[in-house]
Amino acid sequence: MTEKIAVFVDSCCDMPTEYLEKPGVYELPMQIIYKEHNFLDRVNISAEQVYDNLETEIPKTSLPSGDCIQRSLDECYADGYTKIISISISSNLSGTYNFLNTFLEDDSRFTYRAFDTRQVAIGSGLIAVAAKNLIDEGKSFDEVATAVEYSIEHAVTYFCIPTLTYLRAGGRIGLVSSVVGGMLKLAPIITCNEEGIYTSIGKARGMKRGQKIMLDLVKKFIGDDTDYLIAVSHGADEEAGGKMLTLLDEKGYSGKKQFFGQCGPALGVHTGPGLVGVAVCKLS
Repeated sequence: MTEKIAVFVDSCCDMPTEYLEKPGVYELPMQIIYKEHNFLDRVNISAEQVYDNLETEIPKTSLPSGDCIQRSLDECYADGYTKIISISISSNLSGTYNFLNTFLEDDSRFTYRAFDTRQVAIGSGLIAVAAKNLIDEGKSFDEVATAVEYSIEHAVTYFCIPTLTYLRAGGRIGLVSSVVGGMLKLAPIITCNEEGIYTSIGKARGMKRGQKIMLDLVKKFIGDDTDYLIAVSHGADEEAGGKMLTLLDEKGYSGKKQFFGQCGPALGVHTGPGLVGVAVCKLS
């Protein structure tokens, strides 16, 4: 008998919409906090609304609320699931992993495995996609958990942004040098290091050059592997994101499945408009 296994993700994972709509996937929305109103990520505020308002106010972000987590767990149980694979962005970028863990530990209804991906955005999302694919293929809970462990060790996220203004404002600057960007007009290439902390691994004279550098990084990371998922994301710049996708396609980097989309509202708060990102998740 096939096990009923649910997947929990926080909204900063930017899991593709087609997967968020699948049965057994539960997204916990981050809170986006303005001076006069609080919103739930992708529930009652869109990425476009966040970007449009950045010049007026840079909001803060916060963890999914305890009430939201509890409601999602109750819904999950009501839907017939008793096993959970929980996927969170890096615990060094957000407290969601630890906060959700406290709820899972105290809920005797579920057998669960909680994973700190040490990635961000679509990098974490691809790991969740890989898990959901295996669940839908009928793999066991232990098999899915083992595969997630592998994917976490073999995933990467790169993104290039035209300014560090928003990372600094949100306190997410990590190990990224504040020298890049700004007056020098250098776009940093940022990734998460082994501890899941933002770090710059290159800089480019403009976003176009940044995309070419990311292409080289992807090429080096993938090597001769063919069993992987790949995604391109953008921050309010579909044209630039499309160019990155074209660069990958021209070199044959499409993997088992390819995804393309806009960053979610919560990530948009911290990176601002103009971001172009690439993530790869190896499957075996």
